[in-house]
Amino acid sequence: MVEGAGNTPEQPGCVATPTDAQIYSAVRNWLLALLPAGVQVVQGQQNRVASPPVPFVTLTITRRTRLATNSWSYTPTTREVCEPVELGLQLGLFGPQAGGYVQAITALWRDPQAVAFFAPLPFQLVPLDVGPPCQSEFRDGEHQYEQNWSVDLHMQVTFRLSIAQDFATTLSVTALSADVTAPPEE
Repeated sequence: MVEGAGNTPEQPGCVATPTDAQIYSAVRNWLLALLPAGVQVVQGQQNRVASPPVPFVTLTITRRTRLATNSWSYTPTTREVCEPVELGLQLGLFGPQAGGYVQAITALWRDPQAVAFFAPLPFQLVPLDVGPPCQSEFRDGEHQYEQNWSVDLHMQVTFRLSIAQDFATTLSVTALSADVTAPPEE
């Protein structure tokens, strides 16, 4: 960082909450409460990890769309910026009952139960909408066809960013006398 640009070396970078891990965890917990026991819910797009045995659900954040202009507030040491974002989360459902699972998820995502489930979180996550479920072809490692449905869940997440700030809490004023008359003579 260049000190002359107002960035002192001791200032930490900005810290954003919630993290992707917190969002995945919150939606995963909702799905585990909704789906039958034995259905695994895992984060998608992981390298060198085999797919779990069916039935299972994958979660992948696919989209972030700003919903409004930021709002902000101040603490004694930071500026707190709030950014409302529409987040798209794609679910991939695998297994013989995937069609039934996707139907339950799409029916209940916009239900007051889902809103109530996420209300106690330490960050704002509110279900907004759900896309149409789609079935696609999927062959497992043994080249056997498996039921595979996908659906996009849309939610509003309000991200909070804490930005370190320097503040002037006290001000010293020194009066200097000057040999001038007011108004100046011409």
